[in-house]
Amino acid sequence: MKAFALILWSALMLFLGSLYNANSSAETDSQVSQSSSAANVTDVEKQIIRLDRIRLSGKNLGKYAPYEPEQGDLIARGYDYYYSTDNNFGIGVWESKPGEMTYTDLAYDELMFVLDGSLVMKNQQGEVETFDSGEGLILPKGWSGTLVVPEGGVRKIWVSYMGGIKGNE
Repeated sequence: MKAFALILWSALMLFLGSLYNANSSAETDSQVSQSSSAANVTDVEKQIIRLDRIRLSGKNLGKYAPYEPEQGDLIARGYDYYYSTDNNFGIGVWESKPGEMTYTDLAYDELMFVLDGSLVMKNQQGEVETFDSGEGLILPKGWSGTLVVPEGGVRKIWVSYMGGIKGNE
């Protein structure tokens, strides 16, 4: 429970930091242009975003499709709850059927919290760690290895600081 609280606290701090940075930029833009559209953007950024039970339970996530097929054979689906206005920060829920994908020099930092099922992470040195429901992990930028989704699949919350990589898709 303490680990879950720490992960959520960390995600909240990242989220609030991104809102602060985005809000500071919006305030600067607003001071320069004094346009009503800048004020509307700021209002939207200050709204709470609910991570609803329906999607977190795996319902209403869309259809399964190949996920990054150049890196593996995962069949996945998901929902992106939020991207910061600069596309540097994102949060979503993701679900995959059994399979695997290879990461080579991961281009962003990502926190994963397993809601259902499990993930098996194998680093380049051959060390293996399994993360079950209620557990999480942080993949740091530059990590290389294999993510394996065992029989039964996985559903997770992801929180990433991406530097605009994924938000532009």
